[in-house]
Amino acid sequence: MRKMFSRYWKAYGGWESVFKSSYFYCSVLLTLISFGIWSRAAWYEIPISVLPNILGFSLGGYAIWLALGDQKFYEKVTGKSQDSVESPFMKINSAFVHFIVLQIIALIFALVFKAHFFDNLPQFIQSQLVKWIPNFAEIVHYLNLVFSGIGYLLFIYAIFAAFAATMAIFRIAGWLDTHHSNQVRFKKENIAELKQKQLKLEAEYKNLKLKVEKHIVKK
Repeated sequence: MRKMFSRYWKAYGGWESVFKSSYFYCSVLLTLISFGIWSRAAWYEIPISVLPNILGFSLGGYAIWLALGDQKFYEKVTGKSQDSVESPFMKINSAFVHFIVLQIIALIFALVFKAHFFDNLPQFIQSQLVKWIPNFAEIVHYLNLVFSGIGYLLFIYAIFAAFAATMAIFRIAGWLDTHHSNQVRFKKENIAELKQKQLKLEAEYKNLKLKVEKHIVKK
C-alpha cells in the first residue's frame, strides 16, 4: 500500500506540483473568503452532504477513462521515457487518483471533526486538563478554528481538483481524436496506394496481353 501511494505521489509530482498548482491557490483564496462558513460549528455538514455524490461521479469517470482507447492507443501513451519521466498514461491516472484521494481525505476529516472530540471528553478529563492547562477552553477554541479551516480547504481543493480532472479528460479526448484521425488517414493512404498498385498491375497485364497477342499473330 505504501509503495502504491508513493508511486501515485511521484507520478503526480509531489508537493512541488501542489504548490505550483493554480487550483491550490484558488482554493486557499476561496477558503479565506468563506471564513464565515467554516468558522461556524456545523461547517462539516457541507462536505459530508456534497462529497459522496462527487466521489461517485469521480469513480465513474475514472472507470470510463480506463475503458477508452484501443491497444495501439495504449501502446503510444504507456511506458516511461529514457529519462525515467512517468508516461502520459500514468500522469493522467495520477490526476484522477489525486482528485479521488482529496475527496476521501476531506470526507474523513469532516466525519472525524463532526465527533467533536474535545467537546465530548468526559467531564473528569476536562476538569483535569483545565487544572493542567489554565487556558484549555481558549486553546480548544482556536484549535477547532484552525482545523476547521484546514478541513474546509481540503473540501474546496477537492472540488477545484475536479477542474484538473476535467481538463485531463479533455486532454485524453484530444489524444484519442488525433489517434483516430491518424488511423483514418493511414487507412485512406493505404487504400489509395493499393488502388495505384492495382491500376499499375492492370496496365502491366494489358501490356503483357498485347505483347502475347502480337507474338501469336506473327507466328
